[in-house]
Amino acid sequence: MKIRRVTVAVRPPGTIFDEAAAAIGRIEAGKKVRAQREEICFSDVREMGKVLTPKRLEILKLVRDHRPASVRALAQLTGRNVKNVAEDLGLLVSLGLVDLQARGSASRRKAPRVPYDTLRVEVHL
Repeated sequence: MKIRRVTVAVRPPGTIFDEAAAAIGRIEAGKKVRAQREEICFSDVREMGKVLTPKRLEILKLVRDHRPASVRALAQLTGRNVKNVAEDLGLLVSLGLVDLQARGSASRRKAPRVPYDTLRVEVHL
């Protein structure tokens, strides 16, 4: 099984533009460009901490370990209110850290899934 990783990074503003310009330069020069890894970037540690709270990180771990059948089942695992878990899950879905898979064609329920094995945090100084 191939291990899939997602990197959460803290990078100074503007870094991504420098990387994009370098990649464009390599393409224009006819050189190969390496595929970019899956990465979510924040401009500072405080911003990352506001998004990746301990409760949201717990959700990631519980989804990965228990594969709950629904948001309600996940809320029961956390011991939290379904509405609050659904809000946190929505943010994690919007970041691409969680997928929601339909459970059957007639069901509105969706099963949360974490589609990677490792979440790596990098802080660029």
